[in-house]
Amino acid sequence: MSSPSRYQYTRKTMANKKILIVDDEPDIALILKLQLEDAGYRTAIARDGVEGLEAIDRDRFSLVLLDIKMPRIDGLQMLERVQNLHPEVAVVMMTAHGSEDIAVEAMKNGALDYIAKPFSTEDVLQKVERAIQLNKAKRDNIRLQQQLDEERQKMEAVLQGMADLLLAVDPEGRIITVNLKSEQVLGLNRDQLLGMPVEEALRADIAAESIPCRVVLRSGQPCLDVYYTIQAETAAIPVSSSASPLFNASGQLTGSVEIIRDISAYKALEQEKEDFVSMLSHDLKAPITAVVGSVDLVREGRLGPVNEDQREYLESSMESCAEMVEMIDTLLGVHKFEAGKMLMHFKEEMPSQLIQRTMTRFLTVARRAQLRLFATVQDHLPAISADRATFSRLLGNLISNALKFTAEGGEIEISAVAVNDPETIRGKIPARYGAQKLTLDKPMVQITVRDTGEGIAEDSLEDIFDRFVQARNRRQGKSSGTGLGLTFCRKVMDAHQGFIWAESIVGRGSRFIMLFPAIVESDEVEHHE
Repeated sequence: MSSPSRYQYTRKTMANKKILIVDDEPDIALILKLQLEDAGYRTAIARDGVEGLEAIDRDRFSLVLLDIKMPRIDGLQMLERVQNLHPEVAVVMMTAHGSEDIAVEAMKNGALDYIAKPFSTEDVLQKVERAIQLNKAKRDNIRLQQQLDEERQKMEAVLQGMADLLLAVDPEGRIITVNLKSEQVLGLNRDQLLGMPVEEALRADIAAESIPCRVVLRSGQPCLDVYYTIQAETAAIPVSSSASPLFNASGQLTGSVEIIRDISAYKALEQEKEDFVSMLSHDLKAPITAVVGSVDLVREGRLGPVNEDQREYLESSMESCAEMVEMIDTLLGVHKFEAGKMLMHFKEEMPSQLIQRTMTRFLTVARRAQLRLFATVQDHLPAISADRATFSRLLGNLISNALKFTAEGGEIEISAVAVNDPETIRGKIPARYGAQKLTLDKPMVQITVRDTGEGIAEDSLEDIFDRFVQARNRRQGKSSGTGLGLTFCRKVMDAHQGFIWAESIVGRGSRFIMLFPAIVESDEVEHHE
């Protein structure tokens, strides 16, 4: 019935689209039916608005071609009901020439287009297809908007349920979003906070330009883990805060969002920890010191004669007390390292002298245990920068461990060699140091404590440097410990900018290797300057 044009579509495309023709003129309705079905659409005819509404209730239509002037219910009345009851259905009005104003009014009320009678096939197909496409886009937009609203509601619920404060600011640093926690802590409602400069809301004890979200606005980069205090409604609150930039689709910085965590409970826990450590330092060590003094008086015979058997028991008691003091000192040392309060005095030291001085303290214990303790030190070793006190405790811990887990007749060797090209041992440095990224361009001194004891299981070699961890096969050794000795050793090595790790074969002994940066000539020149 119509000539081929770009508005003729394949039956396969149109077969899924059904159109309802509502017109009280049977001839016009029939012509439209034939035109549309020839183009591939499926159709149905209703003679007036009442039949049209009944048809829509029974079936699903992609589009309604609706005549304006009809008996019982006219086109405008039916349009209103379709918009209310079936808003998903597209409507195109049909009107006689000269009634376009009514059709335009109908479009304001929801119709997508209108067709003026008499009409051409091409015009009908064009407007029908365009209306169907517009309606599909409209429905898609509505669906996407609903999904967006749902996601926004979910996000709002998450933000309002957060235990942390959340504030978003615009490029000028004025608040544009807050969560419920922020209102509660700051003592201001949302209306009061919105538009307020962030520094006025937080009343922080740091400069305004140092507040993380302000830092982000200047740099465009995240600002993480900043600690400060804010003035809340009732008290000052210590907080940990991080901020990130907000960008629009074109990559332009549009603001910043800051998340602020109340760390009052953490600070209180830290204080309890400080109090506990203080108690260890004084309330536990003082009685042990008194016990050692009393036992020493008895051992020296100042309170009466002491035979050899008694002396042996007294010396064993003193060793146990000394071991307890060492455990307490190790716990205190680990705490001081973690709190950044360990006082250290670095100066140029010769490794051979440090080793000899520390080893001498254990010679008597080794001889009593029938163990051979000796040192093998390379000649002309370079000096290292070391804190003498913590180095002595580091090496002492490793020797003490070797004594505990080496059977009678075994040996413990302390060796020291220069490593002029550390690249040759890069593969041995544990992954926790990021060995592949290390710059190993200066000589180092390697100090090793080797024993012929029971060894350490391979799956424990890395974990034994963690807090309160002991190798499973060592828990039944000659004496138990806190599991902090090797943690202390690792922290000492970190402070010396060195490395420590263990190598072992179960049943054949262990090696604890330490690498210290050597002082080379350029370092000495800088030191003297």
